[in-house]
Amino acid sequence: MKFIVSKKIIDNRALYMSVLWMVIFLIVALVLNIVAKGINFGITPEMWVNTVLGNEVEFMEPLLLSDLLLSLHTDLFGLILVFILMSALHIRSSRSKELKLTILLVSVISLLLYPVGLMASLWIGSFSILLSWSGFLLFHLLMIGSALDILILLVRKRF
Repeated sequence: MKFIVSKKIIDNRALYMSVLWMVIFLIVALVLNIVAKGINFGITPEMWVNTVLGNEVEFMEPLLLSDLLLSLHTDLFGLILVFILMSALHIRSSRSKELKLTILLVSVISLLLYPVGLMASLWIGSFSILLSWSGFLLFHLLMIGSALDILILLVRKRF
């Protein structure tokens, strides 16, 4: 297990390739998660509101609470794993401490906005769904940006 705590990942070829492919697969997983959520809920905030709360004019039924909880449960499981892996890699990067902390803090806040906003839609309504939508997109954009940054550092062998 000594190779995991080495100072430079570049020194160990197996660890370097493992981290490189993990970052590539995380980027693909995040993009596919956005596509899947776009198929299920829609792309725009209005589509999310119509999917979750329903729309009487268009004869759309509101999303059942059990379906909403199941969707949140499966999404959060994957997103938390992605966040843990990306934050572990991001902390090891050569970026400034303030930048790393800012990105991780905004990522955590946006990750929490997503489920809390959807659950609060039962009481607050469409505003909380807008918060949830923005938290979902912000989290994914931050994680994809961090993953691309780490990928560039790995390719340049500066990680």
